[in-house]
Amino acid sequence: MSPGLVQMMRLWRDVLRGPVTFISLLIVLFIAGIALAAPYLGLPPPEVLGDELYAPPSAEHWMGTDNNGRDVLSRVIWGARLALFVAVGSAVLATLIGIVLGSVAGYFGGWLDAIMSRTFDVFLVIPAFFLVLLIAALFGSSITLIMIAIAITTWPRSARIMRSQVLSLKNRTYVQASLSAGASHSQVLMQHIIPNGLPPLVTDATLLMGLAVLTEAGLSFLGLGDQNTVSWGRMIFEGQRHLRLAPWISIFPGIAMLIMIAAFNLLGDGLNQILNPQLRPRKRAGRIVTGFADDVPLVAALEPAEDDLLAVRNLRMYYQLEGEWLKAVDGVTFGVPRGGSLGIVGESGCGKSSLGAALMQVLPTNARVVAGEVRFDGRTVLDVTSPAAAAFQSVRWTGMSMIFQSAMNALNPVLTVERQLREAYLLHSPDAGAAAARARIGELFDTVGIPRQRMSAYPHELSGGMRQRVMIALALLHNPALIIADEPTTALDVLIQDQILAEIDRLKEQLNLSMILISHDLGTVAESCERVAVMYAGEIVELAPTEEIFSNPRHPYTRSLIATLPNLFGPRRELVALPGEPFVPVGEMVGCRFAPRCPSAADICRSAAPASRIVGPGHQSACHFADDAERLSATRPLIGAAS
Repeated sequence: MSPGLVQMMRLWRDVLRGPVTFISLLIVLFIAGIALAAPYLGLPPPEVLGDELYAPPSAEHWMGTDNNGRDVLSRVIWGARLALFVAVGSAVLATLIGIVLGSVAGYFGGWLDAIMSRTFDVFLVIPAFFLVLLIAALFGSSITLIMIAIAITTWPRSARIMRSQVLSLKNRTYVQASLSAGASHSQVLMQHIIPNGLPPLVTDATLLMGLAVLTEAGLSFLGLGDQNTVSWGRMIFEGQRHLRLAPWISIFPGIAMLIMIAAFNLLGDGLNQILNPQLRPRKRAGRIVTGFADDVPLVAALEPAEDDLLAVRNLRMYYQLEGEWLKAVDGVTFGVPRGGSLGIVGESGCGKSSLGAALMQVLPTNARVVAGEVRFDGRTVLDVTSPAAAAFQSVRWTGMSMIFQSAMNALNPVLTVERQLREAYLLHSPDAGAAAARARIGELFDTVGIPRQRMSAYPHELSGGMRQRVMIALALLHNPALIIADEPTTALDVLIQDQILAEIDRLKEQLNLSMILISHDLGTVAESCERVAVMYAGEIVELAPTEEIFSNPRHPYTRSLIATLPNLFGPRRELVALPGEPFVPVGEMVGCRFAPRCPSAADICRSAAPASRIVGPGHQSACHFADDAERLSATRPLIGAAS
């Protein structure tokens, strides 16, 4: 099945799931079907005069007759043909003009963009209806001319939307790669940029359809429409003289026009939410999801201690993707003592950041916590079996905070860093004034090593290291007891990474913070954390003290990660890359998730999931051969082993 067909099927599935969008689509299809079938419905011709003048609605004439004895139902249906023709023709023409001019302006930029943007602005300032009125009065009132006039007055909307899309797409890596490979500008526009910028134009086109119907009806009402066609606007105009005697002459075409325009607008809103997932309404994170009652709970060998600051038991957070559940966090159990630190490592896609998001309850729309319990400082802050016990809002940022990765994306580019920190401070301390907030921010800037003069700077005016220090200050605003650092050195050079990690380690010791450090880099975790949890495919496959993890790893995946680290001391050795692709935890899963990539996997690994077992003091491993040191040692060389 082609990707285009798959995408179309997904679109139709989303349309069918939205009741408002689905009903709007049904209305539009019904009107279109009736209008197209008008010649075959056996209705009286719309312009044929009859003997029954002002006949009220009856079994013979469902919508009555007008002052000339013409059947109103027939005229309404034939008027729908004209309305649909004008709506589709005008919207398609306006959208095509907008795509061409908007993409050219946005892609080439410079003086061409400046001239075309001012042209867009001029057309947008002029009232569209009066411009269409002027064109129809000067050049005639044929339907073709009216459609062209409507398109000429509405295309700047589509052009501005397309221009903004092109501006955001033309600097993407895949576009630059295509140009580097020798593709022409026209090929890049047609193949890579315009197709990716179309979704908002599709929704805008449905809104233009409603506007076109209303514009044509307005022209016909004023007598500037095509006199050789049946138009709802002209019907309303003719019927207004007979409102007291025969109100149905105007009411029925007015209702038909209202229904069609409303259906177009609602369909446009629905398509906008379907094509742009960011506009979908957020649902409450952490709600119970049915259908997982039969799942076998994953019980860890090492349970959190009763006095741990953070205790996580059997936490499961899934993403709903195309009708399936991706088990990003699947049965995770661990504890973090007061003043202690835990490093969580693994490849991209193993569930590290998803675990941090689940702990902080900052989940995207399609994510659900489906099982598990989280206790913080002795209080249950998340328990899906008892939603009333959830009290996470009371500890978020005051007891537990997070340093997000990629500070440039996490900070608002149009607000100064002081204002962003002040708003965050007052959000959780509403009784504090602006002076107290500024004093606290200045104190934190001193703590993390940023001059107070930079408080008024915007994020883009700061270096990468300073922006990351601002994120650290943001996390420390309310003196939390636990900080979750999610890749805190992303996109920083090696020297700045070392400085940021040293700063975090210093603050941890100075403030007696507990910390969860999420990282790809085992070396970073080795320097900063007392314990290490290794994640793979949503599970913690090994958990142990840091020194034990590096000196005596008891899971093949851990050994494989260690084997990829360069060694500056001891004999030279060859770095061994981890083969295969990461396991995607979707659907039914049988056996060990690492088995397809494990060189020492046996039949039992492919048929039965390994249980987590204790293999040493504070050391657990989820491997069938965790106790077989000889078998494990044959999988990957350790740091320091000779090649």
